[in-house]
Amino acid sequence: MSTEPYQYIEDPFNLSRREFLTIGGALLALSALPAIVVRRMAIKRNDYIRARTAGLYKDDTISKIRVSHANQGVTRLYQDFLGTPLSEISEELLHTRYIDRSRTLAG
Repeated sequence: MSTEPYQYIEDPFNLSRREFLTIGGALLALSALPAIVVRRMAIKRNDYIRARTAGLYKDDTISKIRVSHANQGVTRLYQDFLGTPLSEISEELLHTRYIDRSRTLAG
């Protein structure tokens, strides 16, 4: 047998239960922060959309011309240049076309 006295060397990574729970709680709180930030951004965006919608409805109730076919500028454009609604030239100039780009995004 050895005559040297026994020496206990403390493990630097040995955590007590309280230390472990403290560190675990702090890590959990830090991991929840991105979710809180995203939620706040979504709420802020929704508030902006609601305010914009309310403003558009308010403007619509105040305005004298509420539909596009009653607008004098649009009526004059059709009389002078486009002809009738859904004519070939009005379809070409005023209407958009759908282009399926899902394949370019996936590839």
